Amino acid sequence: MVNNSTKAERSMQPVVELRSDATGYTYGIRAPRAGGVVPPVSFNEGGFVGLADCLLHVARGMGANFSRVYVRLEGHCVGEHDIAALLDDPDLVAAELVAAHRASKAKPEPVRVERLTDDLLR
Repeated sequence: MVNNSTKAERSMQPVVELRSDATGYTYGIRAPRAGGVVPPVSFNEGGFVGLADCLLHVARGMGANFSRVYVRLEGHCVGEHDIAALLDDPDLVAAELVAAHRASKAKPEPVRVERLTDDLLR
């Protein structure tokens, strides 16, 4: 017998889109089929004071059907996470997501070709 969680995970990979606004955090859920086109957000919820509160709400809503979720924060992919981790310690996961988001926005300093050539000739 296949449980609902396994069956749902084979056919869809949920993506949660987290965004901050003037009042706190909102999230939207996308449920693309494996290897398929990414559909528009199919569910939105908002008004969460903190990111951890938002994550806990996501986990409670998805935990019965999925064990993992892809997470995007402010439009940047910040990885795939276990729903159980969101339930167990949403504050820790929120801190990890913020750190991953900051890292994704950091851009290395561009290196000029002339400088590389000068370095090689020395």
